[in-house]
Amino acid sequence: MPLELLKIINTRNIKEFTLEPHHHFNIIYGLNGVGKTTILESIYLLLRSRTFRSNKFKTFIHYNENTCTVFSKFSTIKNSCYNDSFSIGISRSKDLSQPIIHLNSKKVNSLSSITKMVVLGLITPESFNLLDSSPSVRRKFIDWGAFHVKLAFLDDWRSYKKILLNRNNVLSGFSKNYKLTKTLSEQNKALINCWHPQLVTLNNKLDYYREQQIKNISVYFKEFLSQFSMELSEHIRINFYRGWSKELSYNDYLNEKLLDDLTSAYTRYGTHRSDLKITIHNHLAKDILSRGQKKIVVICLILAQFKFLITTHQDDLQNILLLDDLDSDLDSHNLEILYTILKTLNCQTLLTTIHKERYNFLKKEDCKIFHIK
Repeated sequence: MPLELLKIINTRNIKEFTLEPHHHFNIIYGLNGVGKTTILESIYLLLRSRTFRSNKFKTFIHYNENTCTVFSKFSTIKNSCYNDSFSIGISRSKDLSQPIIHLNSKKVNSLSSITKMVVLGLITPESFNLLDSSPSVRRKFIDWGAFHVKLAFLDDWRSYKKILLNRNNVLSGFSKNYKLTKTLSEQNKALINCWHPQLVTLNNKLDYYREQQIKNISVYFKEFLSQFSMELSEHIRINFYRGWSKELSYNDYLNEKLLDDLTSAYTRYGTHRSDLKITIHNHLAKDILSRGQKKIVVICLILAQFKFLITTHQDDLQNILLLDDLDSDLDSHNLEILYTILKTLNCQTLLTTIHKERYNFLKKEDCKIFHIK
C-alpha cells in the first residue's frame, strides 16, 4: 500500500485534517471552497516542497498561522517478500524561505531522496491549457519527464541557459553598432563565436533528451487515446520541433544565422525554442479539436508520461496520481474509460469532485469516498 496516512495542519482553510486513503482509488467530494484541492496540494507539497497552484508558498499557509505542516506514512511491499514503511514530514514557515523536511524522523537537506521514492502525477484544470499555451509550457511538460529519466538533464539545461545568456549579452552589446554600420569586426565575431562550442554541445544533448522523451511516451499516448477514440488515435500525430532547421547541424545554423541574431540582439533559434506539436490532418490539434477532445488528448499525454516513469522506475513502488476537478468536461462513458486506464497503471489515485454520483460505477472494495465539509 502506498500512502496510508496523511495529516495536514494549517494549510489554507484547513486547520487540521487526517486522511487514511484507499490503496487504489479515492474520491474527495464536497462543495467548492471547502478545501478539496488543498488536500491534493498538501500531498504535492510533501513530495515537491511547493504547491501546484502558486509559487507563493506563504499563501498556502493558513492566514492566521505562521507555519503549516504535512505528515505522511507510506507502506510498501518490496519484491513481494516483506513489508517496509517510511514517513515523510514537511513544514513551511512564512519566516523561512526553505522548507524543513524529515524522512523517517531525520532531517534531510535535499528533496532528491524523496522524489526518487515516489512517482507523482498531476492533472488539474490548468493542465488542459497544454495545447493552447505557449511552447514554453509544453517544453516544461517534456522536461519534467526528461529530468526523471536523465538526472543530468537539469544540470545541462541550467548550463545551457547560462551560456545562452552570455552569448545574448555579447550580441546585444554589438547589435546597435552593427545595425548602424552593417559591419562586424573579426575580433567581435570571435567574441561571439567563442560561446559556440559549449552552446552546441549542450544544445545537442538537450535536443536528444527531449526527442527521446517524446518517443518514450508516444506509444502509451496512442494506446490510451485509442481507448477513448480510435478515430482520434489514428489521425493525431506527436511531432517534435527542435527549435531550428532540420537541414543543418546546430553549429552550422549558428554560423549561418549569426548576422540575423546580431540584428535581433539575441539567439533566435536552438533547443530553447523547441516545441511539442500535436497535429491532426496536418493542422494543429488546438485549432481543430473541441474542448472535450482537447481534454482527452491532454489526459492521455500526461498519463502516458506518468506510465513511462512508472515503467522506468521499477524500484519506485509508490506511484501517486492527483486529479483535481477532472470530470467537468468528461461524460459518464469517458469517465469509465479513464477509470479502466487508471486500473492498469498500478498507482494510487486521489480525485476531487463536486459530483460524487458520477462515480457510482466504482465498486466499494476498490475505493474510498471522503466527504469534505
